[in-house]
Amino acid sequence: MAVRYTKNISYLLFSWLLLYTPSNLTFATSPKGNGTGNDKVNAASATSTTSDYILQTTSAQIGDYYERRHDNKRDGFNGCVLVAKDGVPIYQGAFGYGNFTSKDTLTTQSSFQLASTSKTFTSAAILHLVEEGKLSLDDDLEKFFPGFPFKGVTVKMLLTHRSALPEYIHWSVKYVGKSKNPVSFNNQSLLEVMMRMKPPKRFHPDKVFKYTNTNFALLGCIIEKVSGQSYKQYMQENIFGPLGMANTFVFSMDDSSSHRGASCYLNRWQEWTLNFSDGVVGDKGVYSSVEDLLKWDNALKQGKIISLPMQREAYSPHSLDRLSFRDKSRNYGYGWHIQVLKDRTYTVYHNGNWHGCNNVFSRDLTDGYTIIVLSNKANNRNYHYAPVLNILEQMKNAQNMAAVQQP
Repeated sequence: MAVRYTKNISYLLFSWLLLYTPSNLTFATSPKGNGTGNDKVNAASATSTTSDYILQTTSAQIGDYYERRHDNKRDGFNGCVLVAKDGVPIYQGAFGYGNFTSKDTLTTQSSFQLASTSKTFTSAAILHLVEEGKLSLDDDLEKFFPGFPFKGVTVKMLLTHRSALPEYIHWSVKYVGKSKNPVSFNNQSLLEVMMRMKPPKRFHPDKVFKYTNTNFALLGCIIEKVSGQSYKQYMQENIFGPLGMANTFVFSMDDSSSHRGASCYLNRWQEWTLNFSDGVVGDKGVYSSVEDLLKWDNALKQGKIISLPMQREAYSPHSLDRLSFRDKSRNYGYGWHIQVLKDRTYTVYHNGNWHGCNNVFSRDLTDGYTIIVLSNKANNRNYHYAPVLNILEQMKNAQNMAAVQQP
């Protein structure tokens, strides 16, 4: 029986809240006012109590949704969840195992392989270096890597996936060698293969958006070149450490201390084994917890690491050609997917999928909601979090109706 950690709160449906006000939520106000000001105090107290009740109900509903997923044998959700409003948690919970063999149970401080959600950190590091004047978005890659065989590729094209570079994860033995030794292949190896073998590019640079992990692996190389530090060192000293992200780190093949995160599994608890591409970071390789990702979310909102004006540029669509996105409500910025929902809510997000880890890091920039789902057991259902959005929509409606009912 998997152990789960949730906020066990008994609750009523939202409709009950709107139709029947519990006695402890009665607005203790005088219809005409008594001239003492107590009616205003009591109204404020009642408003606060109603708000708390709505938040507790929301938390319980989100918890119930993930508990049902966890208990469902066909689903079997295994991971951690955190949902916040304006940086303050509404719900957080952990379900299942970090290691199935040892039955090590997860907590909201457990570290997961973020997979492509790592790209949000790589993007921030590059933009931080830009704001420090150490590089430019328009810099050609030849500036950093003399003789780089792919002409006309800039830093900005890497950030926006418009470089036309080939996808290294699918490289054959022709490029990486017969052994595909995961210990010996890293970012520098990737760069050397590109310089020596010149694998064919996909199209002309800046022609169209094409998501490619190679882009962010090379951004990792640029961070190392410009800073004079390893990607791991730079991230720890400039982002993770200053923000107090104690459970966040960069995986390293030759550093056993970085192997402390949750194990990664197929959907039948078959543990993944490492391959040559695990030694490459920047496109993946960051481990973090739901609690630390909320710290990251708050740091961005407060303009830490990168300024708010630079963030606005990062969250703006950068592929406006007619071929890149058929769905015009979607686009891509600097390391962030963009989606404008039907209610005009502007959301930036980055999912992750690597070795059985299926993650969601979604940030509603309009209403201030953040949804974080980290899982270490392969499950594509994790990307379907519409039920959570529906619960949050119910919460907004309940809060609006409660506000209207105030005297």
